[in-house]
Amino acid sequence: MDDPKNKISSQAIEAAGRNWLSAQLLLRGLEVSVPIVDRGIDLIVFKEVGDAGIRALPLQLKCASEESFSLDRKYAGRGIPLVYVWNVLTQPTAFFLTYDEALVALGEQAAVTASWVDRGYYSKNYISADLRARLADFENRWKWLEDRLERQPTTGG
Repeated sequence: MDDPKNKISSQAIEAAGRNWLSAQLLLRGLEVSVPIVDRGIDLIVFKEVGDAGIRALPLQLKCASEESFSLDRKYAGRGIPLVYVWNVLTQPTAFFLTYDEALVALGEQAAVTASWVDRGYYSKNYISADLRARLADFENRWKWLEDRLERQPTTGG
């Protein structure tokens, strides 16, 4: 019998991961918005702060049916947290990193690959025990995300 995971498109995996993450954020008392056009921001988490308006934080998502880790140089210097949602179809879990943290997690071997040198993109579909250990501190960093949101400027006052 065919594995049903093989029949699900990457767009469906992305939507399922985004919806799972949105639900987790809502359960933590935060609000979410999905941009109509994807220009490197997949989700905006925000919070009303009374008369001060709102605080908002854009997120870049990377969702996968299993474990996958990638990084694109186009996110360098943008200050957008990267959220990796793994195992979307079974036991979803999220990793929250800055670009610089993701670069360190990838390790030195990534810097010498042709894909990184030529195109500024690196992807791992097999997560080694070493990479898994480097990512462990970033798993389920919900409080870290909430703290980043708290440090965002408000829209009014």
